[in-house]
Amino acid sequence: MDGRIHDTRVSVNAMARVHFTVQRQLALPARVVFDELVDWRGHAEWVPMTTVVIESGDGGAGTTFIATTGLRPLSLPDRMRVESLDVEKMTVHISKIGPVLTGDVHLAVHPVTDSTCDITWVEDVRVPYLPGFLAPPVAFAARKAFEISIKAMAKRARQRV
Repeated sequence: MDGRIHDTRVSVNAMARVHFTVQRQLALPARVVFDELVDWRGHAEWVPMTTVVIESGDGGAGTTFIATTGLRPLSLPDRMRVESLDVEKMTVHISKIGPVLTGDVHLAVHPVTDSTCDITWVEDVRVPYLPGFLAPPVAFAARKAFEISIKAMAKRARQRV
């Protein structure tokens, strides 16, 4: 030891930044995938253990909703607001507005062919009380969870086509 005192406590003000990106090519038309992505209530059908409640809005910019994931009492309410939704460009910017998670989500769908598209889902989230050293494994787990969710979303979209 170097003789100095090292404080190993985690600050109650700790807030880790969790960032991840999921990119997938799907054998579905871009418009079908985009429409499924912006059906906020529909997320409950393909995001495991999730319920969605629309607080206000028509689904477009300004809409606020809460996606609650988990089983009570161990559930996490994720309150969000749609900041922008461009139907032509097939892009969405969502803000996570707390009280627990804050940050940004960017969704984009790009046609590759008439029947294939690329989807990109980027999350940059601040998580209170999470020590920074845990951000990488949490991001890894979140990315894997969203990969599974996107696969389930594609399956649901195929059934609706």
